[in-house]
Amino acid sequence: MSDQFDPNHIEEKLKLVKNAADKSHFNVDATQDIKVNLRPDPSVKPAMFVPDPLLPGCYKAHPVTLRALRKNIFAAGNELFEDLEDLVTCESCQHEIDRQFWHFCPHCEAKFRY
Repeated sequence: MSDQFDPNHIEEKLKLVKNAADKSHFNVDATQDIKVNLRPDPSVKPAMFVPDPLLPGCYKAHPVTLRALRKNIFAAGNELFEDLEDLVTCESCQHEIDRQFWHFCPHCEAKFRY
């Protein structure tokens, strides 16, 4: 099964979207890569990111959180995050999780059921 949150898959779908003038609705050629520096720290609660006081612009996160986090997240503005939202309740720990950001539950490491 293909990953519905794969950035390349999403980009291909957006290329097909047309506006009322039958023109491409999104300028997918104007892409921008944004890199976020993350450092593992077991003292941080799972599923949380905190600013790193030692490295400006860097964040600390629990090692499980870093493993669970999707490495490539597609975004075309803040509204698209809501459009791609896929909220599920983890069957193991009962936390509500947005699957567009995670490979598995960052709280308890349970796999998602699709």
